[in-house]
Amino acid sequence: MLFSPLYPTYQTYMNHPSIHFSRPRWIFFDLDDTLWDFNSNSLKSLLFIFNRFSIISSIFGNFDSFVHQYRIHNSKLWEEHARGMISSSFLKTERWRRTLFPDLLPERVPVICRNIDVEYLDYLATQTDIAVNAIEVLHCLSRHFMIGVISNGFKDTQYKKLYNSGLWRYVTRMVISDEIAIQKPDTRIFRHAIRETGASGIPVMVGDNPEADILGALQAGWDAIWFNSRDMDFPFSEDELRCRGINPDSFLGTARNMEDVSRILQMRMSGKHLLQN
Repeated sequence: MLFSPLYPTYQTYMNHPSIHFSRPRWIFFDLDDTLWDFNSNSLKSLLFIFNRFSIISSIFGNFDSFVHQYRIHNSKLWEEHARGMISSSFLKTERWRRTLFPDLLPERVPVICRNIDVEYLDYLATQTDIAVNAIEVLHCLSRHFMIGVISNGFKDTQYKKLYNSGLWRYVTRMVISDEIAIQKPDTRIFRHAIRETGASGIPVMVGDNPEADILGALQAGWDAIWFNSRDMDFPFSEDELRCRGINPDSFLGTARNMEDVSRILQMRMSGKHLLQN
């Protein structure tokens, strides 16, 4: 079953005569590692280029060592990109230069690095693994809420991911950092989303990154749900949130799957606060 028997289905709940629609009508999701299974899809795409470009297999003895090295560099570069230290174009080639040609200077990136990145992103965008029950939950939510996506990513790739996975059917508006040169957790991207959608009330953000998605949304005055499929500990205590000028009640709780997201939203709509860390 999509919904736990302890809770009514979303349709039944929202049709209840006691529910009034004075509460938020917009829900924004992160894309990668929230709605769209980045880890699974990226692994398939890395295997594709490992087999596609013989230079990669000639440098690395096996696929696992290649993936390990690539992810170290890619993660660090994305952190630098989030802080505005490097551009998107630099990140795209530099991650392959550091992985395959660490002895070369960044100014001397081989052309093959650009070719690898183009094929990697093209293949990545065709992958369709999504969070379990994502379509079913979005289908239910879309009957009563406007659904948006806020993503730190490359615009062309993100739109293709949304389309090829079928998620586009339920998403009214997508805000991508690459289009406006502002990344989460910068509060300006959340304000931009409100301007673009005309969202009223207090929007809800659902995302997997506790800093970029959750802290960023909370600092913008939004409510937030942490999509925590890896069952990690939330890094910010109530006291830490208060020190940042955030009402801890705006953090609605932790969702380990899409069904949890629906359950937390039901409790939000009923005026209850889910005490879940």
